[in-house]
Amino acid sequence: MSRGSSTSRGTNGGKVIITSRCIIICAIFILLFASGLLVLQNLASHNLSEIIRDDCVYMSKKSIESAIVSLNTDKICPGSSAINKANNNTPPPALMHVDQLLNIVKYWHEINCPQKDTCQFASIGQHLLHIAMKRNQTLLTVQVGAMDGRSNDPMYEMFVETGGKNYVQARKGEIGTRRNSHFSDLRNWLPVMIEPVPQNYNDAKATYLGIANDGGLGCAVPIHAAVSYDSTKTACPFCRFNTADDAPDRCKKQPDWMKLQIGTLDCEHSKRFFADDFDLCILQDPLPCSSLMNLLSGNFVPSEHIAMLQIDIEGYEYILLDGMLKEMPDSSLPPVIHFEHKVMIDQDEKHPLVNRTSRIDHTKGLLSSRGYYLYDEGEDYLALRLDVHYRRSL
Repeated sequence: MSRGSSTSRGTNGGKVIITSRCIIICAIFILLFASGLLVLQNLASHNLSEIIRDDCVYMSKKSIESAIVSLNTDKICPGSSAINKANNNTPPPALMHVDQLLNIVKYWHEINCPQKDTCQFASIGQHLLHIAMKRNQTLLTVQVGAMDGRSNDPMYEMFVETGGKNYVQARKGEIGTRRNSHFSDLRNWLPVMIEPVPQNYNDAKATYLGIANDGGLGCAVPIHAAVSYDSTKTACPFCRFNTADDAPDRCKKQPDWMKLQIGTLDCEHSKRFFADDFDLCILQDPLPCSSLMNLLSGNFVPSEHIAMLQIDIEGYEYILLDGMLKEMPDSSLPPVIHFEHKVMIDQDEKHPLVNRTSRIDHTKGLLSSRGYYLYDEGEDYLALRLDVHYRRSL
């Protein structure tokens, strides 16, 4: 009986020891897991320019140097332009190479896109510009449908007046402050703005002249034209609202969004939209038009190294992207594309395409087939090119 009691006590004691060990082991695992989460959170908020080092992210320093593309700033930034002669801040001649950009975007995506609050167009844009500044290179961006260069403009809000949203956690002194901007000197940014509406085009030039005067922007390329993939035309009929001082009173009373945002190459759509006001308020002007690559090359801009492409053309994004993806080889596609989708969705409901999938599904399918991953930002899509097969060896 006593042995039985002794054995019983020994067994219970073993259970206590085993249970205690389990508790300790579980506590260690919990601490390790929590520490891992803190490390990941710290990485996500850490300055990407310190995380992405020349010798540790897909490309060696030697590879980066061999990938540098030289800008012909004399042709891209003629001194006859008021924007380009506002200061002496010529963009660095070394343009960020598309392969550099792809590697940075891929790494940025791994850190930021598990967290929706930092997986945003403004975040990747600010990081790319910050890295361009650190490396003394130039970041090339292209905007189709630039409007006045300011109103609800993601590029303006990203670089010029950020409203306090700084996605780059820079050390004190690395990036200055100017008004609501975290970029005190924008010489490393080369913006190309394509805008067909005359008043918008002139307003955009005035906006960028102000950025040059106040923000150190050294060069900008405004293009008054429309993107078209009709290869038979170099000039296209463009339907736009009459905004002249002598326009009929009925036209002057229309809201600004109608007067300034509804310009289109699709004059038949314009007739349907404006109905009885079409003949009264709409002007049909010939406008220079060509493919995106042709418009850029005509202004000496290297289309094969676009970092970010921003598109807002009132529901015709699917046509531009369809043509651009057919026109550009895989090795030249922009790593980052940002485009509005709300008007396409609205048009799919009101005017569905005949014998074809919806505009938005067609666009998403095209981009996915070329290696883009899409993130919905509410009224826009952020498309990141992450699945790249060609991988040119440098």
